[in-house]
Amino acid sequence: MAKKAQNSILLLTTLGVYIGLLVAGGAAPQVLAHSATTRNFEITDEIEVKDDVDRDPDERISARISLVTYFQDVENFLKTLDRLSDTKFFDANSDTFSVAQTSQLPCVADNRVGSYTANKFASRNDALRPWLESFSKLLTDGYSLGDCLQSTRFAPAEATDSKFNFHLDKEAFVVEVVVRKSSPHRAKLFADDLVSTLHILHEEPASPVRMILYGATKVRVVNDQILVVTRLPRGSLDPLIAKDAK
Repeated sequence: MAKKAQNSILLLTTLGVYIGLLVAGGAAPQVLAHSATTRNFEITDEIEVKDDVDRDPDERISARISLVTYFQDVENFLKTLDRLSDTKFFDANSDTFSVAQTSQLPCVADNRVGSYTANKFASRNDALRPWLESFSKLLTDGYSLGDCLQSTRFAPAEATDSKFNFHLDKEAFVVEVVVRKSSPHRAKLFADDLVSTLHILHEEPASPVRMILYGATKVRVVNDQILVVTRLPRGSLDPLIAKDAK
């Protein structure tokens, strides 16, 4: 996997503007600065973008780092839902939400500005909106799993293409991350690395929630795209977040 230098850039943004874009749905792509690896993200604060998950020449190492970070983020989001449930701001039995976004990040040294297109942001529970926004910020670079590819938007620079969606409906809680590779062959090879890494993680000690997430996650290949999908039945959500989220 090609190494992409990713350093810092500052941007002041507000939740109100971004949520307005998300709710509008059809707005044009926005150029914003953001790092999916900035874990303690405050929505209305000035952001210092950092990249802790750099691309490693050894793709097996990269696969492990990316998957561990992904599962950490999903588990923490479930813990957030549990805390919101305790304070009556979230109802695991009735609340629903759906968020989707596509991203292009140029593979340019010393630059983390990218194009982020909000495809969907739906929730009837206003108390959830900041937490849905915060979780979405962690998904925007596809966990550095995509390849640097030729891009018309950022030409002559190459860019990574990724997209995500996560939703809770009457059937299930689902998180899906999709990245593009340079060819179907590379997608298949790297997907195999992800699958083998997932099996290794499943054999290692982890929290009860993390173990359930491992078992609920599948890796698929569609042409030159890799899909990482975690699906938890709706009925399992309430006991799951109460099991280990305290």
